[in-house]
Amino acid sequence: MSWLRENWFDALLFVLLAAVVVAIVFFLTGVNPFARRPQPVVAPSPTTASPPPQAEATAPEPETEAGAGASAEAPAGDVTVLPLPPAIEAEPAAGMGEPAPEPRKPAEATPSPRPRPQAAPVGQGRYRVSVGAFTRPEYAVDLAKKLEAEGYPVRIEVIGRVSRVVVGPYANRTEAEKARVALSRYEPQIYKGDTPLPQGRYLQVGAFKSLDRARALAKTLKDAGYPVAVYYRDGWAKVWVGPLEETQVAATRAKLEAEGYQPVEVKGGG
Repeated sequence: MSWLRENWFDALLFVLLAAVVVAIVFFLTGVNPFARRPQPVVAPSPTTASPPPQAEATAPEPETEAGAGASAEAPAGDVTVLPLPPAIEAEPAAGMGEPAPEPRKPAEATPSPRPRPQAAPVGQGRYRVSVGAFTRPEYAVDLAKKLEAEGYPVRIEVIGRVSRVVVGPYANRTEAEKARVALSRYEPQIYKGDTPLPQGRYLQVGAFKSLDRARALAKTLKDAGYPVAVYYRDGWAKVWVGPLEETQVAATRAKLEAEGYQPVEVKGGG
């Protein structure tokens, strides 16, 4: 105590200096030793928590990812998921609860058929338009069917081993020219006169009202190596083998008969 009495000024100076240092430290750290401490929040007891609302008994249970047969009950400890409310259907636009009338669809424009040149009455036309010539008779039949479907009067002429598809007849060149322009994709040519008579000798193997049957027979014979042409006029499609030389007629007839056909010789037309 004698030391304190003798050095009280130094002790006081030390205490003041220590207080200043402590104050500076509190200021820099933001600590207020005189601030009032907040009271700790006491968590409510789990037993006092209100139970989660239960889903209505009528609400459908949600299905799990495993499929409709899996249980939808959540395991213990998980939060119960409430079902979504049912979707609210939009009210109809029309009044009094009636459904709104469907919008009227615009009437589809019916394409007008492309006009065809008028064919001349039977026995009065002299102009025809050639639209294709084929050594494969089935190709001639295919083109004839297509043009008939478009409304053209069609014939198939035989020139040697070639089946030539023509449309007509037309009463004058003006009508024939209209047909030529309409069929320009086939590079057609106009000629005057009736269907020419075939030159040479042929064996007729079949005559059909159906172009499809004539096509099938012509293709079969062509694939077998015979020279074949199709003559089509007045609704009859005739399948010919030829033209044949005089020395070939008998042998070709015998071969066709051996294959089950009944060939008939054709001279100068059919």
